[in-house]
Amino acid sequence: MAPGPGGLEPAMESSIPAHLTVKRTRTKRVGENYTPPYPSYSVRFAEGVSNLVCAFLGVQSKQPLSREAKAASDGMWELCARDDGPISREHAVHTDEQGFDNQVIIAYWDDAEAYGRWFQEHRDALIGAGLEPAGHGRWIEAFAPEARGFETLYSSNTFPEGAARVATGAYSGEIQEHGYWGSMRDRLPIAQTEALEPAGDPFIPDNSGIVRVEPHHNLAVIRSGQDWSLCEDSELASYFGDVEPQLKAGMDFLTTEGASIGCYANRYMTSSDGDGTVLEQSFGLSFWHSLEDMERWAESHPTHVAIFMAAMKFLQANAGAKLRLSHEVAVVSRDQQYYEYNNCHSTTGILGAGRALRVGHA
Repeated sequence: MAPGPGGLEPAMESSIPAHLTVKRTRTKRVGENYTPPYPSYSVRFAEGVSNLVCAFLGVQSKQPLSREAKAASDGMWELCARDDGPISREHAVHTDEQGFDNQVIIAYWDDAEAYGRWFQEHRDALIGAGLEPAGHGRWIEAFAPEARGFETLYSSNTFPEGAARVATGAYSGEIQEHGYWGSMRDRLPIAQTEALEPAGDPFIPDNSGIVRVEPHHNLAVIRSGQDWSLCEDSELASYFGDVEPQLKAGMDFLTTEGASIGCYANRYMTSSDGDGTVLEQSFGLSFWHSLEDMERWAESHPTHVAIFMAAMKFLQANAGAKLRLSHEVAVVSRDQQYYEYNNCHSTTGILGAGRALRVGHA
């Protein structure tokens, strides 16, 4: 950032861009004079962007990933290159709690209308409509939050990850709303005036053939990642010795027991090149009943407290750490979400949350 008047240090920016700033009716967790303990950044989307779209397009099979599943994923990747396709697309892999390998395409748009045209044309091919997929399952999980219902946080302003790849406004300067419990909500423009309370539960209106899960209002989604590709040996030893084991334990808890605290589904994923080679990046993706449930886990649950303490130990031991962290959260209305599954096992993603309830009842 450029120096302020008279050569003074510039004031912190708000994570909330000026065009989405309104008079607050809900109080922030910190005062206006708060200074965070380290620099972090948000990304800026063009002012004309009303909604973002992120679609997770997955295939699965029992280990190892079947030839049919790989072919289906290749077909999805090719469809993403068609007219109105995503601005950004990437691959990730993970093995889920049922022992199924999943290969996933993560696709981002900053134009919801373009996404709508693309999806309407290619939905049947993506999900395998009219087919009985042999040797694999297919799934689609997509959400299209308003720009004011989406927030980001990055430890560095030099690497575009996830939603940052479609942020034509680049990065903010150093932001104020981070480094304290409650900062996630303070970064959401919509939370300036709204409590973001949920209404309802996921349910399945029809349990035959391709299964569509109907979501509820104000469901919360988080993608939170780490990139260690630039780390030196000592930093890698510290990260994988102290931080990653606690992170994995927390991810495992959310995957297997998260329903007890409001987490519908969680995946701990590794980025890949699409040809089977994993990259030096990972991220957690989870779907929550509410932002409040997510906040409660972050602030007080033993699994997240352990992650936080390990991260603080890591940062203290590694001055100028090259580990790069990214985070994006969306709170979405009922009509801003889409979940569909074909030939998938019963706990795939949010399908498991829908089946845990009485089928066919909102």
